[in-house]
Order: sequence, then C-alpha cells, then structure tokens
Amino acid sequence: MTATDDQKTQAQLINWIMTEGPRQSSPSGLLHSFCLKMRETGVRVDRATLGAPILHPVAKSSFVFWDSETGTHERWFTYAPDQLEMLKASPIHKIYTLGEPSSLRLDQQHQRDLYPIGADLWAEGYHQYEALPLKFSDDTYKVLTLATKSPDGFSETNQRLIEATVPALTLVFEGFIARNTARTLMETYVGQRAGLRVLDGEIARGDGSSIDAVIWFSDLRGFTALAQSRSESDVLKILNGYFGTVTEAIEDQSGEVLKFIGDAILAIFPYEDDVHHAIAKAEAAALKVVNADAFQNDIKFGIGLHTGSVFYGNVGGGNRLDFTVIGNSVNIASRIEGLCSSLNMPLLASAEFVGMSTRPWQSHGKHQLKGVCEPLEVFAPTT
Repeated sequence: MTATDDQKTQAQLINWIMTEGPRQSSPSGLLHSFCLKMRETGVRVDRATLGAPILHPVAKSSFVFWDSETGTHERWFTYAPDQLEMLKASPIHKIYTLGEPSSLRLDQQHQRDLYPIGADLWAEGYHQYEALPLKFSDDTYKVLTLATKSPDGFSETNQRLIEATVPALTLVFEGFIARNTARTLMETYVGQRAGLRVLDGEIARGDGSSIDAVIWFSDLRGFTALAQSRSESDVLKILNGYFGTVTEAIEDQSGEVLKFIGDAILAIFPYEDDVHHAIAKAEAAALKVVNADAFQNDIKFGIGLHTGSVFYGNVGGGNRLDFTVIGNSVNIASRIEGLCSSLNMPLLASAEFVGMSTRPWQSHGKHQLKGVCEPLEVFAPTT
C-alpha cells in the first residue's frame, strides 16, 4: 500500500468516525462498529476496550469490552479494594494518571511479564496489545486498547492508521461520556424518572404535569437523640444503612425515591391505569422494610402510604429548582407517617390506599391531622 493509499484509508475511516460515530446508540455500539471498520481496512483487531473513569456513586471506572467472537459487554470497576488494585496493576492506570501508552509484544516474555494482563492475553492466543490514551478536552485521559491474535501483530501501516483515528475517536467518545455523566448525575441526585425528564428539557420553573401515584413518606424515630449519643461517623453509618435498605426496597418494586429530607424519605409509585399494581408494589416495599433484620433493634421508623393526584415537576425560585411532587396527597402521606409514633406502628396507610389493596389491613381509628379538614382513618397491616 502506498503512502497515498494510506492517507486515503485514514481519511475515509476518520470521516466515518466523525459522521457515523455519534449516531451509534452507546459507547458499546461505537466500539463495536469501530472495530468492524478497522477489520474492513485490514487491521485485525480481535479484542478492544474503551474505558473511562466516571462520576458514579458505586463505580470508579467503566469499560466497554469488544471481542470478535462474542461482541460487546460492559464492565464496571467498583470502589472495592481488590478491583482498585487490579486497575492499578494494569497499563490502563498509567494512562489514567500519566497519559502514557503501552505496547506489548506478547510473544516476547519480558514484555508480557510487565503486567498481569500480559500472561492472560498470551494464554488466550493474543500476540500484540496496545493501550492508547484518549486525551479529553479537560486534559484528563481515557483509554482505548486493541489486541490482535495475528502472529505478525499490528503492522506499521496498521499502527499509523490506528494513531490517525485516535483524535476523532476521542472526540466522539467524549460526547458519549458527557451524556452518560449527565444522566448518571441526574439519576443519582434527582431520580431516574425525574432525571430523564430534566434531560429531556423540563428545566423551567413550573414545567411538569399532574400524575397519579402512591406516595410514600418515611422517617426515622428518635434520630435527634441518636445523633447526640453517637459519633458523627456512627450516625452517618446508621443513616446510610437505613437509606440503603429503604431505597433498595422501593426501587426493587419500581418506585422512585425523590428526595432525602434530613432523615426522611419521599418516594412515589406512579401509575396510569393499574392502581392496584402500584398499591401492591408499595405494600411489598413497605413490608420488606418493616421486616428487615437491620431494623429490629436500634432503628425505629414510620412509613405513611397514601394515593392520589400530585404535581410532578419543577418548583423553586430563580436559577435554583427542585424536581419533586407537591399537593394535598403528599401532605396527607406525611401526616399519616407522623401518626406512626403516637400509635407505635411502623406502617400506616390511608383508607384510599387500603380500599384498593388485596391485603388485610386493620383500622386504627380516625384522627384529626394538622392541615387536614376532616378526621382521617388510618390502617395497619394485620400480618
């Protein structure tokens, strides 16, 4: 292949990356299509990864893996010590921290012994491994790795083509990472459904709509006394354990935690037509929390359940908004939760909620609630 042919091939591949790359559905789709295009041009890529440190409450780094036989899958490196040590012992860590590439001829023992991954790849039949830095606009480094099973490795022509495409691939990959980061932050701090609505453009004060939902309001009991009697680290551990158990129970039943208010939790189980399904989901989540082993001793709490129409959208002032639910149904759920303390019950629900439930509930009388005109009858589960 002549120098002119090389340049033509490079230009064609770069043009494809810039025009078709952003149209891929995800980083997985981008890597899959990129590797196939590389193979079409004569670069025998048999394994590849795209990786990036990410802003995520659980994961430290995210990788998309591609294999010529099995396709793509995604893997996260968490904050677990063993996974962090694995990451530090790889060529990828040198890229993340220093921006330095690595090139390993795996058929040469002194090169494959430089990193643990070298022996693993050699055992799987790979002959050459390249780890390349992708420098983002914020001067941070992400990574592209390519490996081949060709006994000849990557030729000089292959290397030139790979190097020529890195800037274009970096630009497109950065766009995916930016979108994924925005979505993760929205889901983490606003909630999955609410976050998607914000990303879809509901960012003006008053944007939103009226929805029907089961409203969940829960609160810890005696938290002030607990905070005064324990160290800050102990209190934080207890609070995170409580939030973790309750959030998992709600999300496992397709509910959405909207906010943590001190030691309280506001959540919803939206529905359109099938209110009975939403009621059953909320009941399952609440009973899981009530029966959680972690809450049998120190932790006391109350859960109030109600159903009704609420405004689901943006409220606030100026440039500071909150995506939440407001309405009389939210107030009632909060007041019902407040009765849990005086009635010594961990879980209470309104007559509207219980009237659409298939479980047995027992009345605990009518009570005058602050801000509610008529006395409200509340119920507790019998089992």
